[in-house]
Amino acid sequence: MKTKLSLLLGLIMSFSAQAAPVFNAFELGVQNGQTAQYDAVGKNNIRTSVQTEKGTLAMYSVKQQANPNMAYMFEIYTDEAAYQTHVQSPQYKNFLAASPQILTDHKKRIALTPVFLSDKKVQQTTATRTNLVRVEVKPEYNQQFARIVTAEMAQSLKVEKGVLAMYAATEQENPNKWLFFEIYASDEAYEAHRQTPHFQDYLARTAEMLASKESVPIAPALLQNKGGLHFAAP
Repeated sequence: MKTKLSLLLGLIMSFSAQAAPVFNAFELGVQNGQTAQYDAVGKNNIRTSVQTEKGTLAMYSVKQQANPNMAYMFEIYTDEAAYQTHVQSPQYKNFLAASPQILTDHKKRIALTPVFLSDKKVQQTTATRTNLVRVEVKPEYNQQFARIVTAEMAQSLKVEKGVLAMYAATEQENPNKWLFFEIYASDEAYEAHRQTPHFQDYLARTAEMLASKESVPIAPALLQNKGGLHFAAP
């Protein structure tokens, strides 16, 4: 009986250890004159993957507003096995094969540890707004910051119709550095969010915790997800 119980506990612990989704972020330079081709192969990769791969939960293509040749890809998979399934897919291999003619040498993967990933089904329109924010938290406040910001994001998704997705993760090489990617129905929805009591409370409680904060103005190219994801790190 003890042996069976030990095996069961081991399986439960193994499952729990693999429960966190994979959250990938890529920063990609697009060659001059190749924007249309980049969008075309990206569109095929994103739409096919989200529609046909069970473990591909979201894929988002965005670009810097000031420099459309600097692109970002954000991807969420149920687990590492789902990500590896995607890597072997025909649409990803097609994107990879086209990359040398489309991308510059600027190819950067930001290795991330998910802290909070939650979304609704995104229906992209011309009004859809995306935000990319990078924050460095003073080390002594990191755990407290995590509790405050995850509660604020969960409340935002619960009570604000125009908040469509909120994702927060820390850099694996420096867990005090945070990356936030957010999707709103419109600029108006974002401005309304900024005036909510829960967001104002978050600002007040974390102001002294931050060592630095950077907002990167971005514009959505193609946003696709399954919707209904909710993950919060224990």
